[in-house]
Amino acid sequence: MNGTNVNTGSGGKVPPLFDHVKAYFSLKGMSSDEAEIFYYHYESMDWESENGTPFSNWKTLADDWIWNLLN
Repeated sequence: MNGTNVNTGSGGKVPPLFDHVKAYFSLKGMSSDEAEIFYYHYESMDWESENGTPFSNWKTLADDWIWNLLN
């Protein structure tokens, strides 16, 4: 391993780096403000569901978040 944290990054691993969330939201045509709201919402929940189950892919959450905003 090269010393990087395999639990973060631009992939779907949780928790993501904020810069990766901003970049992903930008690719989806969303604002960095919305990326920040998304990020801190899930950060406040420790990247776990309401019943305490850890989320396994933040991009799935982001896609759902964006879909809900647009629909």
